[in-house]
Amino acid sequence: MIRRLRRHRFLVLALVCALLAAALALFAADAASWRSTVSRDDLRFRALPTHKGLWHPPTVLPADPASKAIGTSSTMAWRRALQAFWYARIGSDPEVRMDAPTLRAHAQDALLAQLAGAPTVQQRSTAANLLGVLVVTTPAPGNDQDLIVQILKRAANYFQQSIAIDPANLDAKQNLELVLRITRPGKGHLGKDARSGYGFGRGQGAGQLGNGY
Repeated sequence: MIRRLRRHRFLVLALVCALLAAALALFAADAASWRSTVSRDDLRFRALPTHKGLWHPPTVLPADPASKAIGTSSTMAWRRALQAFWYARIGSDPEVRMDAPTLRAHAQDALLAQLAGAPTVQQRSTAANLLGVLVVTTPAPGNDQDLIVQILKRAANYFQQSIAIDPANLDAKQNLELVLRITRPGKGHLGKDARSGYGFGRGQGAGQLGNGY
């Protein structure tokens, strides 16, 4: 009887060890899938920001513990904010049906969250710069000159905030210079054409994507 109990214990222990080893192997595979997918899709995003299905690794374990362990939440929030900005810029989301005002509101909320809580100075500065671009390129109903002036002031504030966060952000400096040129006395009609041509980051606006995982 004692021998049988010992044998059963060894079998149970061996089974537990085998299951644990399998879980660890799947965990390692999921972590590797995250790294490879993020690295590959960052390149895709730089080449085509509106590419569908980005940053969705084919993980296996339920609840994706590898994602929690390697800390994907902040880096993915940053990437989603950049993508939301581009969807707002082109006026459509290839994955979800939204009208242009809803897309802009969604992008603004995502970028404001990054401005407040992104982990790096460069990301927070880029978020402020993109918010300025989002504001300055928003259509003004009826080409209202007073409203356009207010839009330009809001945009300038974001560009100034971007520069204050990261004085090395050349995109924000160039965008601020454009706004100041437009608002100078004697510049004439403040129409849609006057508010075009703003830069929103090197690499086709990909900004500071980061180094992945």
